[in-house]
Amino acid sequence: MVRYRAVPPDSYLRVKKGLQNDHVLSQYPSFHDAMLESFEIISIDGKIAIYYYKDGTLAVEGNEKDPLFRRIIRQVNKLVSKKEYI
Repeated sequence: MVRYRAVPPDSYLRVKKGLQNDHVLSQYPSFHDAMLESFEIISIDGKIAIYYYKDGTLAVEGNEKDPLFRRIIRQVNKLVSKKEYI
């Protein structure tokens, strides 16, 4: 799991829109009280879950050996300044 700290809502929306352009997102209800939103990207190789929490934490969960996971992390890194959030 890769976590980004203190990601503002506008940056999260940029990440979400960027991922929507390249992947089909399956939105599902957030069952945790601290979570604002969550969705999954499902591929033949597996699934990647994205969680956005009320404290601004953005978490990307998946198999780190999966090429899709690594590609999504690179994409998120471009949209979120690593200096500020990691």
